[in-house]
Amino acid sequence: MDTKLTQKEWDVTEKEFIKNLNDNYFQDIRADVQTLRKNRPESIKSQLCLTFILADSLSRVHKIFSGVRGEDLDKDNEGRFRVWVDTFVLTEKNDEWKKYKGLVAPNSKVVWDIRNSFLHFYSFPPVKKDKEYVIFSHNFSVEKNNNIKKAFREKGYQSITQIDAFRLIEAILSGFLVQLLYLTEMIKINPSQYISNVLYARDILFTQSAVIVPAK
Repeated sequence: MDTKLTQKEWDVTEKEFIKNLNDNYFQDIRADVQTLRKNRPESIKSQLCLTFILADSLSRVHKIFSGVRGEDLDKDNEGRFRVWVDTFVLTEKNDEWKKYKGLVAPNSKVVWDIRNSFLHFYSFPPVKKDKEYVIFSHNFSVEKNNNIKKAFREKGYQSITQIDAFRLIEAILSGFLVQLLYLTEMIKINPSQYISNVLYARDILFTQSAVIVPAK
């Protein structure tokens, strides 16, 4: 433990960090996704954008816990995002991916391309000649998804990546839970590094988080 902190001070510090990460990022965004899903089911594009923002935020935290500091945190955004997706989403540790891996995403490059296009253009990446054609469904049965892919192939689209947007969103949300397990393991394996990372990440979250302050 940092010698400047007592055990009581450390306990408070760690609790504040986890609470900020959970409440102001994960729970806040998940609640908004669920509200849209309930009240406006057709808002799948907005739900995706919110989920990608969560992935971006969590990937920055993961980079801190990988030992990166300062300006280097904002370098190689693609690498940062894809490492997070590969580590916490497209993994057997993620229950959603494990169960629906064929409908979540084939790899982190596809997720990155979709993320860029939706956050910057609110739509799919442009289809390039001789490249993979990506189609989205939304919470369909396996049989229905297979029928959709078959129909596209009958239309001449042979190179197809099919993603269920609902499953992709759920897998990214589940990625946060896998990330928490990773932090728990770090406490056991390298407690001093964990403490250093928590202190650094906490300062960033508390100075950069957008928090709603009541008018009172």
